[in-house]
Amino acid sequence: VKALLQKMDDAKVDGALIVQPINHKYDHSYVANAIKEHPDRFKGMLLLDPSLNADDAVSQLEDLVLKGFVGVRFNPYLWPKKDEGGWEYMSSSGSGGLAVYKRCAELHMPVGVMCFQ
Repeated sequence: VKALLQKMDDAKVDGALIVQPINHKYDHSYVANAIKEHPDRFKGMLLLDPSLNADDAVSQLEDLVLKGFVGVRFNPYLWPKKDEGGWEYMSSSGSGGLAVYKRCAELHMPVGVMCFQ
């Protein structure tokens, strides 16, 4: 974080959006801590955990919004395979994916979709 802030200062960049690193999967603590330490410089984009049910997924979203996250990233290749209910699972009524997508609309939050692996 220190090195990033220095590079931002050198380039006269006021702020940055930190997209949840894939190597941290659904543990948002690294990005949350960076935002907490530098709320005037950083905002976050969380990675949706496809294993969460609708209530837990929306609860996680709302918790992370309070911690400075301003967008959600969907990574379809992390979802269950189609024969395991993948796309249907994420878009069916009662799913975490659809619930988060709808809540993002209510909050006017952007949703990004990672289209490649």
